[in-house]
Amino acid sequence: MIEKYLPEGIAIMMRQRLKRLTICGVLLLGMLALPWHASSSAATIIGTPVVLSTLLTPNGTITAGDKTFTNFSYLFTGDMPPATSVNVVPITDSAGNFGIEFQGAFIDLPSSVGGSDALIRYTVTAGANHLISDAHLEGNPNLLGTLGSISVTETFLPLGANGQFTMQIYDDESIQPPKLTDNTVFTTPVKSLQVQKDILALAPNGTPTQTSTLSFVDQTYSQITIPEPATAMLMLGGVFGFGAIRRRNPTR
Repeated sequence: MIEKYLPEGIAIMMRQRLKRLTICGVLLLGMLALPWHASSSAATIIGTPVVLSTLLTPNGTITAGDKTFTNFSYLFTGDMPPATSVNVVPITDSAGNFGIEFQGAFIDLPSSVGGSDALIRYTVTAGANHLISDAHLEGNPNLLGTLGSISVTETFLPLGANGQFTMQIYDDESIQPPKLTDNTVFTTPVKSLQVQKDILALAPNGTPTQTSTLSFVDQTYSQITIPEPATAMLMLGGVFGFGAIRRRNPTR
């Protein structure tokens, strides 16, 4: 009697183990597919600051964790600082997201007609087995006085070709309270993004006590991990194995 029922007992045990493996695999895949939604705060410097002007060369590169930043460009008007007066700093935030900080005297004085603007462009690329899932923006836009405005507007390509996923922080006389942080979650995680950061400051002319300032802006990125082929095949093998047993034993 033992020999008669031993094969079926083994089959039951295998089905139970495969079922547990399948459930674990599905849960793991689900966890890996979820983007990290934590907002950026309390940035910590993790590398040596470099001057933005040194990154404007064709091979200019700076790295923070698994993120690589390349293809920098910089344009400015009015009272905004030249590239030689802007530092780029590798950082990580309190959630463990890596990114860069731009530090400098981004400012508009009442003596500048039409305001001041700084436009920073660069490309961010995630490391091996990673895709960028969301972005975080934080800075200290500040009005010295009660009039004027200063804002940082962030856009991304190719995902934001029609204005999607735009982020913005600001201090504006007509909007209270000031907004110092923002974040966006990309519906389709990507390997690389072209980033455009526009810093616009407006201080009213003829009012010497009114000045718009920004001394730093932090940008960090979250990622999801892509399972290595061997891990993915093991998970899928468990799913298919369980399905095959179910087909051979439809009543169980």
